[in-house]
Amino acid sequence: MRRLFVMIISVSFLITLCIGIRDISAQALKIGIFDVQKVMRESKTVEGYRQDLMKQIEGKRKPLKDREESARATEEKLRKEGEKLPLNERRALEEKFANDAKDIKRLREDFEIEVRKLDTQLARKALTMISDVVKNIAEKEGYTVIFERNAAGVAYVKDTVDITDKVIKQVK
Repeated sequence: MRRLFVMIISVSFLITLCIGIRDISAQALKIGIFDVQKVMRESKTVEGYRQDLMKQIEGKRKPLKDREESARATEEKLRKEGEKLPLNERRALEEKFANDAKDIKRLREDFEIEVRKLDTQLARKALTMISDVVKNIAEKEGYTVIFERNAAGVAYVKDTVDITDKVIKQVK
């Protein structure tokens, strides 16, 4: 539904743009399309960002792994020696294991939140870089409009075809 809405808006924009082209006079309309997903998959710069992300994730994963290993050791000790241990020692181990389980759950949730945050930062950084590159290409090569292939969104519009001020004047 959202995709259909975006496509309708994009087509409406394109029609408005074409109607507004007569104001450009003799200037030719040059339209470009790019695939942001392909850029994200194949760009060496984005791959570098991804590798940095993986290093950061591995650094944040270590405390969780350590805690899980400690809990496994406690569980193993309880399973092997639980019946032989004095009651107070067995209860202490059971309590330690229960606390470790709670801590692991909390650490795992924190870790997942942190990974999502880092992933969002990576995406924002990559999209900003891609947007700057698209704008530079558009200005250097004289594109009037550049669309993003999958979202049917406008990535760049030459200022001379922007009719926003005219719309504002007529709306007032």
